[in-house]
Amino acid sequence: MSLRSVVLAICVSALLVGAITLLAGTDTADIETQAAQVSTTAPPRTTTAESEPTTTTVERSLGEPSTVLGFVDRSSLLTSVATTTSTTAPEVTSGSQAVAAPTGPAPVRIPTPSCAAGLGGISTVTAPLTGLTASIPSGMPAVVVKVSNNSSSSRAALIGLDQADIVYEERIEANATRFAAVFHSNLPANVGPVRSGRTTDIDLIRNLNTPVLGYSGSNDGVAAQIRFAADNGWMVPFVNTDRAPFARDSRYSAPENLFVDPASLGACGNGGNVSPIFSHSSAIPVAAQPASSVSLSARSSYRFDWNAGAQSWDRSQSGSAHSTREGVRLSPENVVVMFVPYVQSNIDKDSVDAITAGSGEAWIFRDGTATIGTWSRPKVRSGYTFTASDGSAIALAPGQSWVVLAPAGSASWS
Repeated sequence: MSLRSVVLAICVSALLVGAITLLAGTDTADIETQAAQVSTTAPPRTTTAESEPTTTTVERSLGEPSTVLGFVDRSSLLTSVATTTSTTAPEVTSGSQAVAAPTGPAPVRIPTPSCAAGLGGISTVTAPLTGLTASIPSGMPAVVVKVSNNSSSSRAALIGLDQADIVYEERIEANATRFAAVFHSNLPANVGPVRSGRTTDIDLIRNLNTPVLGYSGSNDGVAAQIRFAADNGWMVPFVNTDRAPFARDSRYSAPENLFVDPASLGACGNGGNVSPIFSHSSAIPVAAQPASSVSLSARSSYRFDWNAGAQSWDRSQSGSAHSTREGVRLSPENVVVMFVPYVQSNIDKDSVDAITAGSGEAWIFRDGTATIGTWSRPKVRSGYTFTASDGSAIALAPGQSWVVLAPAGSASWS
């Protein structure tokens, strides 16, 4: 054998050993996540609790490919939607809430689909989901976006959640939590990272009167149930197809790199008119008592601490302040801890479903107080009623509400 042949054989052997070593140290989720980072035609297909399940059903797809360079002027659709791509922190915030320097890149630009031109004029009204005065386009339905909270990487990519009218925090597998963010009176240009739909979501959002649901995908069983809900007019689902109003942001790793424009979702969705699902009042409940914090256990523990200057409850997770990548602290005016039963999903043995119709114990935190009582929702189409232990009504403060769907024994307050 010639010297050249010997050298070639050694090189080939080294490459084979390296490849075998790499595969041995890389699990399926890593390989599929790497593939999703370069895909422009399908959402990531992974198999672990940290990753998105596969979807084989597209409920509805929209618009033009997200690589289109000509963007429609969104101001003709919604003049109240901010479209800035500046990396400078906002100068004005509600109350005296501090805004830190941005920790991540500016929002990815998302083309506006042609179907997003169908809303009516903007009216100044009392927003049904917050009780605050807001300018809302007529015909705008509630838009629900599933937002990731699985890991530090998802929190690093977080954007838009601070502007939701309502944030539901629900359990998924392995005691992790995920957000179902409801947008109506505020419509940021980007929300994300967008993650998968779950069966919990179907009943949870039924009282929003045919809301639009934006999500990244689902397994076959969840897809079938979402399709059934859509066929019955319970929701208008939009699953990601890597086309507007969804877009991948290559500055983040999959699956935490998917974002959506909620204004376009709402305009294209043809959902229903929104009615209040909570009672709001500036008056503090008569049964309220002083409170400074509420702590909750999950895979990553989290808490809310009263910020008297901002008149809101600062959220922290795993011991750190929880902020968007634009530097805005998550700090709702209301924190509602609803203790709900969780049952094993009949679709995925590792996942759970929250039972959100019926009644149970509730803790309502607002204005530096806690009121202990019960929640009641007789039907999935009904709003929520909160009643204190002395029988008096509990109203929420006007503003954003963060609703924790908590298992029994998972919370404490002081």
